[in-house]
Amino acid sequence: MRCAVKAKNIKENNFTRSGIRCMVKEDLPVILSMASKEGWIFDSNEFYAFIEFNPFGCFVYMKGGKVVGSIMTFSHSESAWIGNFVVLEEYRLGGIGKKLLSQAIKYLDNKKIVQIYLNAAYGARKLYEKFGFSDIMIVNRWEGKTDKQRYCRIDSETAIPDILGFLKLDASLWRDDRFSLISQLSSMHQSRSQTDPPGFLMYGDVGKVSIIGPWESKGADEDAAEKLFVSGLSELEPEKRILLDVPAANKIAGGILTRHNFIIVSSAIFMCRGKPPKIHFNQIFSFASMGSMG
Repeated sequence: MRCAVKAKNIKENNFTRSGIRCMVKEDLPVILSMASKEGWIFDSNEFYAFIEFNPFGCFVYMKGGKVVGSIMTFSHSESAWIGNFVVLEEYRLGGIGKKLLSQAIKYLDNKKIVQIYLNAAYGARKLYEKFGFSDIMIVNRWEGKTDKQRYCRIDSETAIPDILGFLKLDASLWRDDRFSLISQLSSMHQSRSQTDPPGFLMYGDVGKVSIIGPWESKGADEDAAEKLFVSGLSELEPEKRILLDVPAANKIAGGILTRHNFIIVSSAIFMCRGKPPKIHFNQIFSFASMGSMG
């Protein structure tokens, strides 16, 4: 499915059309402003990546020539994520959100996507349930800080980035090929990997904070997972705020983070439309992004 409104007509349509159209890069300043008002942790590069990888799967809602809502999809081989879904506060409760969500789902259904994932705020759960989403588990956002005195030792093995190894492990845990996501993140963030047992971790700055994710360890090996975590912390700026989104089902991750004085600051509901595969959440220690791409 392609949008009726082409990008080359964006200037004219901003003033003359209402309703849904495909998002273009010229929309991003407005969308980033809406995200900022919501207090989201985001990187403008992530928004651009959505449009680059899914140019016909990101949508805005126009009202009186003004962008008042947006939704983005990020597709993998079998599954996809819906994220960056927002409607300006003064335009809520008027059905705009339902129309945007319906459009995103229709686009993904036409692509024969098997599972659609999202992280839902508690207040939005009923909306998603009406569209066939069901609860999988809670995702906790953990927050902490680095201490340069504590995190000064780095094992040499973990400093070797192995993207092919990342992809193989990630596919086995998520039951999907997420090449576009891992490749994009590897170009934006630093990486750590290990081979025995296989594991990897990515980390980097997003705005004024640092994030850790994805963070995965084969076999849920606690010592190996913690070794990766500490190696990442050792490279981050001291005393900087660090965030990561962790599946509540991964109890080992919670134990590691608690030992390093991280605390849970918020939670969301991980939901799925379609029958979910057997995802190995006990080996997924942190999602890849702040709720938008998995």
